[in-house]
Amino acid sequence: YGSTIKLLPSDFVTNEEGGSTKHGVGYVDNDDATYGMKVPNAGTELFAFVSIPEGMKATHVDIYDNSHNLAVEVFEIDVNSSGLTSKGSGNANTTIDITDVNATATNLLAIEVTTIATSNRVYGGVVTIAAQ
Repeated sequence: YGSTIKLLPSDFVTNEEGGSTKHGVGYVDNDDATYGMKVPNAGTELFAFVSIPEGMKATHVDIYDNSHNLAVEVFEIDVNSSGLTSKGSGNANTTIDITDVNATATNLLAIEVTTIATSNRVYGGVVTIAAQ
């Protein structure tokens, strides 16, 4: 498997908190500080959902943004039930050492990035994995 899972810009989706007409993200393709995934409203958070390969565990998360060091929280969730269990938090552009999450048949990671302005951009990220 290697030791990382890449998060692409397209892996991020918005939640509903920006308002009923403010869903979706846009990819800004300018070659300057405006490059990256752009939220439609300052009250919107971005989420990426990551499946952990069988026999592996997730140990660290890195999210990259345009130097705003946005707040990031990592949750374990399941495909067959509701509920979020926090596994760690920190800021973008730093490595977040999460409580290890072993792969199961139903679990995955939900990574929340809290944006504070429509000028915030998220480039992607990396989840570090290791054998269980």
